[in-house]
Amino acid sequence: MSTAAAPLLQARFADNLANMSAKLTERKLVVRRGLLTRTENTVPLDKSTDMALIQGPLMRLFGLKKLKVETAGQSGNNALISLVGIVDADGFRAAVLAQKEHLDHKEPSSNGHDSNHEQLMLLREIRSSLVNIESLLAREKSAP
Repeated sequence: MSTAAAPLLQARFADNLANMSAKLTERKLVVRRGLLTRTENTVPLDKSTDMALIQGPLMRLFGLKKLKVETAGQSGNNALISLVGIVDADGFRAAVLAQKEHLDHKEPSSNGHDSNHEQLMLLREIRSSLVNIESLLAREKSAP
């Protein structure tokens, strides 16, 4: 690569980075990018299956890393989200993985409890309806 091409490459990366953001919420990773065509990708953390950090020789030269996020049910070899130029990519990846692990440990107890409560309420409604039906049938049977 010529030394004249390096500043142009840096300028291209800087332009892309200025128009990209990645936000980690409690349950998802939201990535927005684009200057003319804006794109927003949202990945639920419970659906992510792999987060790879990649750094080729050219990327090492510029101190950049690529973070690839893959999800369950994704087809093909391409990552759902591929981010280049995240500030502290290692730290961001660690934060996403920690949040995913926290969510994985939190989900079963809270979802299980809510789900059991909802099922119990539904069964009570069904029982109440059956009691009403039985009483109506008993009234019809005893009517002349």
